[in-house]
Amino acid sequence: MSLTERQKHLLKKFVNELIKYKGRHTELVSVYIPAGYDMNKIIGHLYQEQDTASNIKSTSTRKNVIGALEKMIQHLKVVGHTPENGLAAFSGNIAEREGQEDIKVWSIEPPVPLKTRIYRCDKEFVLDLLIDMMEVKEVYGLIVMDRREADIAYLKGKTIISLESKKSNVPGKTKAGGQCQVFGTLIQSVSGSILKIENCHNPVQVKSMIINNYSIKDSQITDKWINKKNEVYKIKTIYPQLIIECSKDHLFFVITNDGLVQKPAEELKIGENLIMPEKIDIKGELQKLNSKQYYNSFIINKEGKKLLIEKRKEKRLLQRQLAKEMELTQTAISFVESGKRNINRNLLKKLCETLNFSFEEFLQKYTLPNYHQGSYIKLPEILDENLAQFLGYYIGDGCIEEDRVTFFEQRKEVVLAYKKKFDEYFNLNSSYKFRESKNYHQLKFTSRPLVRLIKKEFPEIKKALDSQIPDKILQSPKNIIVYFLKGLFDAEGYVKKNEGIGIGSNNKILIKQIQLLLLRYSILSSFIEYDNKNNPYSNNPIYKLQINEKKSLETFNNHIGFTSIEKSITLSETIKKKSDKSLVRQIIYPGSEVRNIIEKAGYNLELFPKVTNFFRNKRMMSKQTFKNSILNYVKDKKLYKRLEEIYNIPILPVKINKIEIINKITKMVDISVKDQSFIADGLIVHNSAHRFERLREDAAKEFYKRCAEMAKKEFLGNKNLKGIIVGGPGPTKYDFINYLATEIKNKIIATKDISYTGDFGLQELVDKSDDVLSSEDIMNEKKIMIKFFESLAKTPNKVSYGFKEVKVVLEMGVVETLLLSEDLNDDEIDELESIAKKFKTEVVIISTETREGAQLRDIGKVAALLRYEVHQ
Repeated sequence: MSLTERQKHLLKKFVNELIKYKGRHTELVSVYIPAGYDMNKIIGHLYQEQDTASNIKSTSTRKNVIGALEKMIQHLKVVGHTPENGLAAFSGNIAEREGQEDIKVWSIEPPVPLKTRIYRCDKEFVLDLLIDMMEVKEVYGLIVMDRREADIAYLKGKTIISLESKKSNVPGKTKAGGQCQVFGTLIQSVSGSILKIENCHNPVQVKSMIINNYSIKDSQITDKWINKKNEVYKIKTIYPQLIIECSKDHLFFVITNDGLVQKPAEELKIGENLIMPEKIDIKGELQKLNSKQYYNSFIINKEGKKLLIEKRKEKRLLQRQLAKEMELTQTAISFVESGKRNINRNLLKKLCETLNFSFEEFLQKYTLPNYHQGSYIKLPEILDENLAQFLGYYIGDGCIEEDRVTFFEQRKEVVLAYKKKFDEYFNLNSSYKFRESKNYHQLKFTSRPLVRLIKKEFPEIKKALDSQIPDKILQSPKNIIVYFLKGLFDAEGYVKKNEGIGIGSNNKILIKQIQLLLLRYSILSSFIEYDNKNNPYSNNPIYKLQINEKKSLETFNNHIGFTSIEKSITLSETIKKKSDKSLVRQIIYPGSEVRNIIEKAGYNLELFPKVTNFFRNKRMMSKQTFKNSILNYVKDKKLYKRLEEIYNIPILPVKINKIEIINKITKMVDISVKDQSFIADGLIVHNSAHRFERLREDAAKEFYKRCAEMAKKEFLGNKNLKGIIVGGPGPTKYDFINYLATEIKNKIIATKDISYTGDFGLQELVDKSDDVLSSEDIMNEKKIMIKFFESLAKTPNKVSYGFKEVKVVLEMGVVETLLLSEDLNDDEIDELESIAKKFKTEVVIISTETREGAQLRDIGKVAALLRYEVHQ
């Protein structure tokens, strides 16, 4: 049987007392009397040993042994008869100096029956049997597993002892499927977020193409793999330029005369056409901001003042006591509670923390910002168009300090327009200055609340190389995004005459995000990278985005535009000179298929003389030409509708311009999507859904066999094994049990559903096995500690914790159960136990080996369940 913590404590205390004594010779006497053995026989044996000891040559040793035996005999006569569990007795001279005499005798009835009779004289007391009693013998076997990993352990007493852990080869969250893309590849989610592929997971939904009708729908990620590959295929397209990096076996959609086909990267050829979305539709939602918490000071309303007083009284604190705890004056607390003084942000936060109340909740329910002398920063409560533009400019060409946001601008008209707009918007008076030495205009918005709002609500905005477009922007409606882009292009955008619009940065992720974000308005742009080796000031590569197509430039001009008049004029002139002919926005359908549709409708192809080569699949056709040369000539309504559907397909062909193979070990990610496609770095690519299902099943079976062998090795033949408990998420554990040897399977006493594997899973398995472990000390301790913590939450006046606090109620006689951590020192335990004994208080010593025991240690090592409520 296992000892209770109290039995262990008493035995450990006894052993620690004796283990420190050492004899100079073999003169310390140890006697073990088995349960049921006649005490008189032992006493008679000790008399005989006394006679034998008289022959010891050394005078001091002879004297000490005879004295120890005499003391032992007299002690056993007082005991009278053998206790139920037997008796362990010890005696000897423990004087510090040789020649002195201080013979002591000790005895203890062991907590479990003694089966061994021992008499021995030695330099040390024989304590092995008592020490062995404190060791737990019986154990339970624990197995937790899923398809990814398995862990085997023993539960020995209250301690979980890990034995072995195995990882599987089953394709899953840590094993690659094969069709992989590099870390940093951007995926378009349904919410609007543009996510790095490594941060995508089930159940995130992404934009996906439905293959049979070319529509773009929402589809859920079902799985994810991570792997390393030794080759990277870097594929560049043209009109527009998109760049994607992947493994050689990643599947792409390729446009052929027979429609779409799927090809791995290693089979792609320059000149072939991949596909991209013409437009990404995201509904978006207005994003709320928790603006109130960022102000400097607040007015507390009547209900708030009342609540602060109630919370203080609940903690049984006078104003002066609360003030002392917060290192304030009583007058300061009095003024806050009476409303004579408004309270600053930091002080209110500290007050809420001291009174155990949510700072954010208190702000929302019980305060108003304190506006000073009619002049104050006005923070928006939603992410609106103005704030979006401000953030766009700030990401593009601004910096932030503790109490201000600064813009740097080359054009005076732009900086003054921003000053006027945002002084009015924030109700501020920003500081404007022209820095002649650096030839730029500087605009400073000084406001700590504004800085707090930006840092807290938009944490994605960091240093230049690390900033990303905030999620709140990406998930906003289109009108908000437009103004964000306007601010961004006002700061960093440029227009080149006869070419188009551009924006550049050393931040690769930011430029790629902008490229995808522009597709919300069907603005097509090219992603271009430069190595920047010739720049003497920086080794960082430069990434640029260029918009050259006429329709995209028109859309940008109509919906986004520039604040700069010069840039606006240049853009308008550039658009006028652009041709309507487009190599970018082309029809995805093969010309031969369009010809068949027209012929089946009974039309003569001679009506379309300008598009013969298109009908013969000798060239592709722009959407504008398709409309002007085919659609506008069709009078039949049914045929017109069918051709209009082709014209409106939101998928565009994009030609491969370059394929580069890079030989280096690279970490990659693959995701599986329900509808088998997703948008990655602007291209629509295939995914590996269902591809590895058979491989997964075979690998799972092999994993079960290995785990079964592991269990057999650890558990078979262990005579102290009381039973085995198996746990895991889902049905995997039941599949695994079928692979266990019959002898191991017969020892299973419970199977539990748990959420985790590893160390967390083992702990959860023990927690959920109280029904089968109910007789074990670990469960008894858990139950009494759970009872304490439940009472602390529901009836706090019926419990107490902390050494001083518990000692007070213990001396009052109101403690029903005293809980003592084994981490207390012996003197503290003895002191509290002696008081508890007077009032017949139950004493339970709690091990620190359980989670609950560790919690008791952390709250002061002493706790109590009271007989009735006490208001201390």
